[in-house]
Amino acid sequence: MAAARGEWNLVDQYYQLREDLISREVLSPGNLAYVLTVDRTIAEQITVAQAGLTSLLDEAAKTRQRLQGLRRWNGASSSDSGTIERHL
Repeated sequence: MAAARGEWNLVDQYYQLREDLISREVLSPGNLAYVLTVDRTIAEQITVAQAGLTSLLDEAAKTRQRLQGLRRWNGASSSDSGTIERHL
């Protein structure tokens, strides 16, 4: 499934097709049940992706705080751009 692979452009295409089919009422009850199953699966994958992104953002914030602490400890200016520069 595209959502499990993070292929969100394909998920978007699925939803566009789904919207078209439902608006024209061309889905049988069996197909409609399948669409609802796919919708639930995609919703679960979105929740997993959001949790992963939240974790990555939290880790990035912690890393940024550690780097700021190192800069202060090292006496670096806090007005720099926030990037680490290599001094040769």
